[in-house]
Amino acid sequence: MINIDIGATAISILTLFGIYSLMSISLNLEYGVAGLPNFGKALFISIGAYTAGITYTRLLPLLAGAETIHPCGPTMGGALQLRSEIMASQPMAGFINFGLTLIFAAVIASAVGFAVSYVTLRLKEEWFLALVLLVGGETVRILVRGADDFICSHNGISGVAQPFFFVADPRSRALLFMLLSLALALLAYLYSQRLNHSPFGRMLKGLRENEEVTRGLGKNISLARAQIMAVGSLIAAVGGVLFALNTGFVNTNDFVVNLTLDVWVMVVLGGIGNSRGALLGALLIAIMDRFAQIGAIVLNMGGSDIEFNYVRFIGFGLILLWMLRYRPAGLLPESRLTTDAHDVVKRLISRMANPL
Repeated sequence: MINIDIGATAISILTLFGIYSLMSISLNLEYGVAGLPNFGKALFISIGAYTAGITYTRLLPLLAGAETIHPCGPTMGGALQLRSEIMASQPMAGFINFGLTLIFAAVIASAVGFAVSYVTLRLKEEWFLALVLLVGGETVRILVRGADDFICSHNGISGVAQPFFFVADPRSRALLFMLLSLALALLAYLYSQRLNHSPFGRMLKGLRENEEVTRGLGKNISLARAQIMAVGSLIAAVGGVLFALNTGFVNTNDFVVNLTLDVWVMVVLGGIGNSRGALLGALLIAIMDRFAQIGAIVLNMGGSDIEFNYVRFIGFGLILLWMLRYRPAGLLPESRLTTDAHDVVKRLISRMANPL
């Protein structure tokens, strides 16, 4: 019988919820709002994780006033020990490194998203972007995996600690990181809500519904699509940084196509085009993820030969198919009213009908 720590499980689920929320909000802005099918979401998440792998091994020692040790090969152990000592004894260096990591990851990912989308979306078929990003994500993953000095090839980089590593109590440390993840997710949610209700957001939805009409109004379609891809890529990269810090490990195996499928399930399940739906989908998948891991442990302890991870993939696929068939708008469908202008018009009509 396995004993489950309810408190630790809740912290773990809420931390995953914060990280998954960033990923789902980013895809919801791109596909749900603007109608851009991004099948390379894992690429932009991985940019955040790879950036963390580089800054925590190359930049962190410099911020702490120490000499950098090559993180791969024979010096791997010494570099890991140095990182751990710095994060435990010099929290300010850790926080500065964390902030710079977020900035670097956001700038790189948004630049890549803008450049790729601006070039590909000049074509009429936006699905060409989906194919380019799908192939590009796998290509980058393979190249990084083969680069020995980047994140140590197939070995990956461990000891990528979250900024509260200096806190002695493990539960308090995890709780603080959970609050940080939820805070960043809240900021992304508030921004997405503001964007959805802005003239730019309404223009993107018009582009999603009818490109020809939107183009006829004199809007720069290619630029608008590139801009929202840059925003979505930025948010995804922030999620990638938190993803790496949560696991404490950066490896290319975490950024395969399955990760992109997971994010798509979150958006489709919660509600396409609805930021609240993106949060709901992220929460449900975070809960399913954690209990799937517990189920895998229980099965392994019971001597079962079932590989539970594959059952999880099958379950996600069935959820995606069921939602597309029976609830294509998701559990929380997008509201048709995105501006207060409707209420203003109603009041004006009412006053005109009843002038006295």
